Amino acid sequence: MQMSQQDVMGEGTSSICRRGISIDSGDAVAIKVYKEHRDATVMKFRRQISVLDELQKPFQHLEGALWNEQLTRVSPCNLFMRLIDYSRDADGTPGPDPSDNELYVVTELGQQSLKDFIKQRRASRKPLSNACVKSITKAMVLVTAGLHAKGFVHLDLKPENLMMFDGRLKLIDVDGCVRAGSVVSIRDTTLSFSPVYCAPEWARFLIDDSDDPHITVSPALDVWSVGMTACELVSLDAVLKPKYMSFGKMARGKRDRRPNVYFYNWLSKVEQSPLTDKIQKFDEDFVDLVSSCFLVGDPENRKALAQSLDHPYLAQPSLCARSCSSPLTNSD
Repeated sequence: MQMSQQDVMGEGTSSICRRGISIDSGDAVAIKVYKEHRDATVMKFRRQISVLDELQKPFQHLEGALWNEQLTRVSPCNLFMRLIDYSRDADGTPGPDPSDNELYVVTELGQQSLKDFIKQRRASRKPLSNACVKSITKAMVLVTAGLHAKGFVHLDLKPENLMMFDGRLKLIDVDGCVRAGSVVSIRDTTLSFSPVYCAPEWARFLIDDSDDPHITVSPALDVWSVGMTACELVSLDAVLKPKYMSFGKMARGKRDRRPNVYFYNWLSKVEQSPLTDKIQKFDEDFVDLVSSCFLVGDPENRKALAQSLDHPYLAQPSLCARSCSSPLTNSD
């Protein structure tokens, strides 16, 4: 594991990710080390290993809205980050290594998150071309449709959790993934989400004042997040960030220590995400895709991502390889 500050790829409250080198192969890798070993952390760690392992298995053909024939033409290793190694306990199961008591995961090394890519374009004031937006949106939809076809829901899909690996967009941070159809409680500390990307029904779940709120996890939760992320490719910033910040100011003015509640109350009633003028003017087919398929307030009326792959905007060819500094492809 490389220990210089320049080799830190990311750091959160519970873990830090650094560059490393595989002693056996000499390949560059990413090593995620957990700072704490609380029960919830170990549970998320073990879940991550299980999910990453499952995601690399071949797709099984499905019937229904969660399947698209395009998934037959793509290898799972081109959609999901590859697991290389992980710490094991004395019994050989995922857990703290008995020699140093460390929890770690070793994966293939990515080059840049979608968040950093967008941030760079915003800083340089270089908007993405339609071809580039289209290519990244299709890659993102295909990746998440593949996740749903595997039976999982991410729950925290956002630019930060999509990363470029040698020109391919892949899904990362799957330790919060939950099986579709699972019922989860507000008390579950292993769940992760981000306010400006979460769906209206998730906001309603968060502000439910019953004794122990529950929600049934549906792929539709990710569909909304995909829509918000797709819009960010055009706006180069989180679309609902200004609204979120305005409610934060309101809470501070009232000396309320729960600023998010104001935002969740508003979001819980949203029927369709307010699109900025810039997004509305970007491309007619793009606006139709996000407004009629993704950002629909009623989750029952949101299109499954596998179905959205056939939308005219995504069906049209793209020349992103020549119009974008980080070309993306998820094909074999």
